[in-house]
Amino acid sequence: MSIDLPVEEFMQRELLECPPTTPVGVAAQLMRDARCGSILVVDAGKPVGIWTESDALSGKWSSVADLDQPVSVVMSTPVKHIPLQTTLGEAARIFRVSGVRHFLVNDADGRHVGMISQTDVVRNQGVAFFLHARSVASAIHKAPDCVDAHTSFREVRELMHQRNLSAVVVRDGIRCGIITPRDVVGALGARQLDTCAAEVASFPLLTIPAAATLFQARDIFAKQRIRHLGVNDQNGVLVGLLSFADILDSVEHEYVHDLLVQLEHQTERLQITQRESDRQSNLTEAILNALPISVLVKNAEGKIIASNEMSNRIIGRPANDIVGRTEADLYLQERSLDRPDSANDDARVIATGQTLIRELQLRDGRTVLSHKRAIAVDDASLLIAAAMDVTEWKRADALMVSSHHVLELIVGGAELPAVLDALCKRMETHLVGALCSVLLLDADGKHLRHGAGPRLPAEYCRLIDGVAIGPSVGSCGTAAFTGEPVIVESIASSPLWANFAELAERFGLRACWSTPFFSAERKVLGTFAIYFQQPKCPDDNDQMVIAQGARLAALVVQRWQQIAELKRLATTDLLTNLSNRAHFIDSAEAELRRADRFNRDLSVLMIDIDFFKRINDGYGHAAGDEALRVFARALLKETREIDLLGRLGGEEFAVLLPETSPEAALLVAERIRTAVESSSFSFHRSAPICFTVSIGLAYLQSGDSLDSLLARADEALYRAKHSGRNRVERGDQA
Repeated sequence: MSIDLPVEEFMQRELLECPPTTPVGVAAQLMRDARCGSILVVDAGKPVGIWTESDALSGKWSSVADLDQPVSVVMSTPVKHIPLQTTLGEAARIFRVSGVRHFLVNDADGRHVGMISQTDVVRNQGVAFFLHARSVASAIHKAPDCVDAHTSFREVRELMHQRNLSAVVVRDGIRCGIITPRDVVGALGARQLDTCAAEVASFPLLTIPAAATLFQARDIFAKQRIRHLGVNDQNGVLVGLLSFADILDSVEHEYVHDLLVQLEHQTERLQITQRESDRQSNLTEAILNALPISVLVKNAEGKIIASNEMSNRIIGRPANDIVGRTEADLYLQERSLDRPDSANDDARVIATGQTLIRELQLRDGRTVLSHKRAIAVDDASLLIAAAMDVTEWKRADALMVSSHHVLELIVGGAELPAVLDALCKRMETHLVGALCSVLLLDADGKHLRHGAGPRLPAEYCRLIDGVAIGPSVGSCGTAAFTGEPVIVESIASSPLWANFAELAERFGLRACWSTPFFSAERKVLGTFAIYFQQPKCPDDNDQMVIAQGARLAALVVQRWQQIAELKRLATTDLLTNLSNRAHFIDSAEAELRRADRFNRDLSVLMIDIDFFKRINDGYGHAAGDEALRVFARALLKETREIDLLGRLGGEEFAVLLPETSPEAALLVAERIRTAVESSSFSFHRSAPICFTVSIGLAYLQSGDSLDSLLARADEALYRAKHSGRNRVERGDQA
């Protein structure tokens, strides 16, 4: 959990503020536009009050004129605040006790530096493993409060205020919506007092099955930026409302409670042990040792009087070397990186009677969640210290956060190199010393091309770019060839790296684990690889990161391929594979602007296949299509990569020639005309079919638009047609 971190890590630093004289309606409008649940009222740089969504519910708004009164009249004061160093766990407790949704955060000098809300607490509680285990139904205790769509806004607000409701469901026929304090603020900001529930409500009401987990609910809350969800039973009937507040009120309490149920059970057995026979003592010891948590029992002097097998393993000593000592004697503090003084913790627990929860990072990399609680047994004060290893839960939660970051980039339309770079960097955070890379299988399916490797030496990436795959081509080439993961713990001794070991050693690379990733049709798309600068064998956590990295790489590349194909279909003439009319025009407009801006030459050719109708009529439209393809191939062969080629429609084509004078353009046109004249094709065993083209040429002149330039080329094409065809005509003189 993150409960030991200060609220400074999670608070909102950009605060919505207004002076005391601000009209209520204006304040509400500011909150609505900012999607903010509160506005801080500041006078001469000092907070004098706060106006929240709850205040909007409880206020007396008899008429629109009431919205013109200054916010200082209806604000809540004084503003409740907490110190900057308050922990997230302590803030959660204060929220539950106080019943408010916002706290101002003050620094040591009393200056307000931020604000924290219930929503911030819920979003940052690291209890994903517990949320996975609990259903939404466990947090629902009553049916939702509902109103009819025609209920007046005033009645709805009064109902919410009187019953202290954070939301009501609005039924409009078969539709359901929801009114929350944020909707009330929005209505006040829009000065909509004399309206009905349907006009204020947000439709539709987002719902979640009662059988879903709280983790799924929290994920929807975060993605949709909402604070309420309708809950449906297995028949789709609305049976409750789930809010962020429900999670705040129950999750941490229940999470700790689940652990303490076992602790209470164990404590009860300890009491029985002190009063009953050796049989009961043996039973208690068996229960303690069966628990998946470590348990230490201390007396009033801080000495350990009992420990279970799990704690013995964590401490690294047998029970007879632990009992009778203090934690300081055992040097437990040296086993963690951020462990506070244990004696002070014990004293605090005994003095307050509360359970103390801390998250500890051990030197071996494990994360332990520690709980301490004081109890009285036969007039003796004892302290139970329990700890649970949550390393795997934390790692899984962190890996999920990294995955979400990459998925957000995919959905946001980021370019492929940027997403692959982010993927590698994110996966590297989960493996100490890892250098991640992605190689992509090229179109011929025989070579790997560089995709990403942000921390790998750039020269190494350049040298392996384009490597051919095969049965013994390092880790990546072999993985792509076999379709199976390849784990090389030591490059120097691996036969797969025989031809590349010297290259790897030059850049200090000594281990490489590569996993192929696939399309939905199980075609290899590329490899996700992890390098290390020392020989290394993967453990379970490494395997989890490798698998997730490969899954994400597959998603990224497939998404990019799908987008690339959609762009191709949208911009390409499918018969000839040249640009279609719309894409040619857009590209030509951009090229014309560039030529005009830099005063560069530019020419354009308009081309038409001569007597094309005769081919269609004499041999059929399929033969006509083949003629178009033959011409397109000739056009591609006789032009440069920088030239723009487009099919404008039917048998009419255009070629835009950047950086090309009229004389050079004339040579290109003649090459095209000659190439077409000398070509032929057969169709369905017919005699060879020959055809020619007529070409009109125009050169960019001052003041030209694309339309005028194409028009002159078209006029020249018209002259070529009427001058005998199979010729080139210029539309202007240089």
